[in-house]
Amino acid sequence: MTRRISRRLFARQLSGLTLTLGLSQRAGAGLLWPYRSQGVWLAGDHHVHTCYSMDGLYEIAEQIESAARGGLDFCVITDHGGPEHNRVLLQRAYPELVAARKKYPHMTVFQGLEWNIPDAEHGTLIVPPSGDEAQIIADFEAHFDQRGSVRSGPATTKESDAVRGLAFLQRIAPRALFFANHPSRRGLDSPHELRAWADAAPTVMRGFEGAPGHGAAPLIGVARGYYGETPGAQAHPGYPAHAFRTWGGHDYAVADVGGLWDALLGEGRPFYITANSDAHRYLGDRAEVDRSQFRHTGRIEKTGRQKARGQKDFHDPDEDYLPGAYAKTVVYAQSRQPIDILDGMRKGQMFTVLGGLIDGLELVLSDGKQACGMGGTMEVTAPATIDLSLRLRLPVRANWNQQFPTLHHVDVIVGELQKSAHPDQRHNPTAHVTMRFEAADLRRGRRGTWVELHHRFRGMQRSFYVRVRGTSTACLSPAMDTLGSDPWQDLWFYSNPVQVRVH
Repeated sequence: MTRRISRRLFARQLSGLTLTLGLSQRAGAGLLWPYRSQGVWLAGDHHVHTCYSMDGLYEIAEQIESAARGGLDFCVITDHGGPEHNRVLLQRAYPELVAARKKYPHMTVFQGLEWNIPDAEHGTLIVPPSGDEAQIIADFEAHFDQRGSVRSGPATTKESDAVRGLAFLQRIAPRALFFANHPSRRGLDSPHELRAWADAAPTVMRGFEGAPGHGAAPLIGVARGYYGETPGAQAHPGYPAHAFRTWGGHDYAVADVGGLWDALLGEGRPFYITANSDAHRYLGDRAEVDRSQFRHTGRIEKTGRQKARGQKDFHDPDEDYLPGAYAKTVVYAQSRQPIDILDGMRKGQMFTVLGGLIDGLELVLSDGKQACGMGGTMEVTAPATIDLSLRLRLPVRANWNQQFPTLHHVDVIVGELQKSAHPDQRHNPTAHVTMRFEAADLRRGRRGTWVELHHRFRGMQRSFYVRVRGTSTACLSPAMDTLGSDPWQDLWFYSNPVQVRVH
């Protein structure tokens, strides 16, 4: 049973760590808030499907327009890999994407791919815009997609083939970006595979979806995030059955404090999370489609008719929101240039948010001489005193559900940096919620204003990382999502981590 918060605030001393409230006077505003000096925060979605996916529906330009209506600055078109997509990407899909870029100049549009990872799940591949971006994806797909048309050699079906594919991406400049999609949905992405991918492509493989798409699914009786599987024969045997469900709209690897994400962070890995729509068909859209010619044309066609009420379609239930309407990844970039957006994501300078719970998040650690934000690493000498400053901007306008969500509490999560004992290690026993700010501590202001929260870590002797999360609910930790639950009443945000290496 999920416990409810009963105390206004708690603080504790653990492993030589003391936390106190109050603004640090050790560093000036310019040092504490490096984000204020330059750059821009941009909202995006790296997992969007179109009519060039077997289970898709919308034109590329339609999805880009929807992303703009959803409040996004950038999006990635990630149609499913496979023989059909590989055949039409260069001839039809990519020219349409180029035309859509011209039609929507204020939206940054990346050409991507939802990779069928050999012997694993799916993943987002994002290629920096260039004259050969589509050709790079077509070649990669042909050789390394499990459903692709391999030009020579045996079928691409083994774990080693996925590692080879990522090593291939690591050699390309400018480098692509890769995130594993819905990693726990079927339990196919084992911990040792995630580590192997990151080792093979350390500047390409940078994390996984923390909040998978299909946000509207529970409203039509489908498991939230499409996480409705049971452990199958191909699933990693170390995953418990409850890991195959989302928790507060998030993958269990993220929602479980001390779980797989914390195990990876505890090794000092630059391993970051994202949120997206995985948009296929929007809630309430009954447009009928014709898939009969997909294997010949690589494209889904609308018939111009509406599906009859009650008519089921396994391929495209209306379980999605527009890109940005429910889930956002918000990235800090030096500019709006595509390469800077990818650079911000690669560095982990981003946070995730559901349902417009917050509009902004800035997390900074400082020792009075230096400061770093999300994705950063700070080197200090023991015993170290570190000030944590967190700024949260309350939403300035109603969300897509026409509500102003209320932030109930914020958790500060700390874990020690330590080496993993085993490639399939999926726990970090040092990770814990070490401080919780509740409603009274958030000092609510007007909509659109910033709330500032502060901690002090004293006498630190061991290396550690910090991440934060917050929610609209009164639950101490995310609850396992159930069918029929209202996703707008269970909202969470997550920061990416900041590391402190103590010498």
